[in-house]
Amino acid sequence: MKLQLSENERVVIRTRAHARVLLQPLFLLLLLTALCAFGLGYFSRESLPEWLASNSGVLSWLCLLLWIMLVLIWCVTPLLRWARGWIVLTTERIMYRPAQTSGTMQSIGLYSVRDLVAHSRRKNSQTLSGNLDVLLNRGYVRISHVPAVAYFRELTIGVMHDAAARRPLLNNDGPATGEGNN
Repeated sequence: MKLQLSENERVVIRTRAHARVLLQPLFLLLLLTALCAFGLGYFSRESLPEWLASNSGVLSWLCLLLWIMLVLIWCVTPLLRWARGWIVLTTERIMYRPAQTSGTMQSIGLYSVRDLVAHSRRKNSQTLSGNLDVLLNRGYVRISHVPAVAYFRELTIGVMHDAAARRPLLNNDGPATGEGNN
């Protein structure tokens, strides 16, 4: 994945959404496979009613076709969406791709962040995944399924403090103060 970074911008951490997002598609794959196997087994029986026995070949193919279509829709599509999504923290912004859309990467400048709130199921754990709420001046943005959300929050706050320390200070006249501005 190629990112368009500014001249002094560096990537601090790049990660995907947590793999627990794939549990539901995995469960659906197992359920669909079991139902398809049951259907194929049922249609291959010799003691079918006559109206089913004459169409058992077609019904077996329809069962298999339905399995393929549902696996593509309910299992493969979420897997591809997960594989395309990234959560990237750079020295100047947070970039992410929302799970609901298949669009481009969204970015939030760290200069516009007021606060970061990490939500996980259990508190005081650095390794649990959860949601990260990025509070802005006008609302907030929720980034879902961030792995090690508490660590990601602390790392982002550290980057924000480092960026604030590197910014030139302004005096009352407007130009930057410091070396060479006497």
